[in-house]
Amino acid sequence: MSASPLTLVVGQLLPPTVTNLTLLVVSFMLLLLGAEIFTNGVEWLGHRLGVSESATGSILAAVGTALPETMIPVIAILQAMIGSGSQEAADAVGVGAILGAPFMLSTIAMFLVGSSVLYFQSRRSFGAEMHFNEKATQRDLSFFLVGYTLAFLAAIITNELFGIAIAIILVLLYLVYLVRSLRSGELVESEELEELHLGEIVEGIGDRLASGGTGNHADNPNTALVVLQTLGALAIIIAGAHMFVGQTTWVSEEILNIPAAVIALLIAPLATELPEKFNSIIWISRDKDTLALGNISGAMAFQGTLPVTLGILFTSWDLSLAWGTTGFLNAFSAILAIVSGGILYLRARNVNEGNMSPYPFLVGGIFYVLFIAVLLYHVFVIGVTAAGAGH
Repeated sequence: MSASPLTLVVGQLLPPTVTNLTLLVVSFMLLLLGAEIFTNGVEWLGHRLGVSESATGSILAAVGTALPETMIPVIAILQAMIGSGSQEAADAVGVGAILGAPFMLSTIAMFLVGSSVLYFQSRRSFGAEMHFNEKATQRDLSFFLVGYTLAFLAAIITNELFGIAIAIILVLLYLVYLVRSLRSGELVESEELEELHLGEIVEGIGDRLASGGTGNHADNPNTALVVLQTLGALAIIIAGAHMFVGQTTWVSEEILNIPAAVIALLIAPLATELPEKFNSIIWISRDKDTLALGNISGAMAFQGTLPVTLGILFTSWDLSLAWGTTGFLNAFSAILAIVSGGILYLRARNVNEGNMSPYPFLVGGIFYVLFIAVLLYHVFVIGVTAAGAGH
């Protein structure tokens, strides 16, 4: 990944270690800023487009914030195909990044949703219960479970024609998901929306430059202003995510000495999935549980269908049940993601009028810790390192 202009400038002013740590903090702040601006913009965008609240979270917010992590395997696959750098490392990064996103979403992201409900319960009108669109959640998780399980089978059943057939099915599956999402749910009411941040800035500048009124750009912004803020927030998120990945990669290679596949599977998605986590935490604190949960479950539906087709068609799709290999870590992450998603799906089918305890979401944290334990065993006991991936 090429260095950004900010990286080059800071690198000339500070020692290498200080530079990387500084950029790590800056990238984290960019993710926080981008997430706040994006949540505000995408709610208005959903309202202006006449899209339901559940679809706003499941499609607009989820796919939008999934772009950073989706770009990582795309770039890695292109590098492997054109022979730029180590093709084996690029292939490993592609596979790991594709698998890492749904794993993070179904484990640590869901854990943070449940934790946020408990943390903000004193200021929430719903208290310690989640109030969300159970049908939308069931829809999202069912498409994820079907798609991701098929993708897993494509790795186990090593037949080229079978893999191509699965890839086609996954693309069609997501198209069906989009249609069903857009046809369901209730619209977001404008009075429930906070003022558009960019509109507030425009009004502030207008008040300083003009003596008269400048129009109501915050409470009733035009569509162009809403789109501009949403796209601008996405640009901030993508810039922060890629910078964060670059710095965490440096930490992993120079300090931790772990394989590129593990970096892509665990560390890169942890950085690029931060937007989904921050967006959902913000919405949980504001009693917008449908948006919060749809943001993650919708991203799971996306990550479990479309990006995996790239892995099936253009990478080694290395998921193995052979203990002591990076392929096993890939497969183990996929199994944990499917089991965690399955638990939440079964629980969502039995909720009472959209009210659900946050405790089932905490199970994802247990699965995440379990994976970390297996990962550490592979690195420190078996000896899977950056120099030798233990294949």
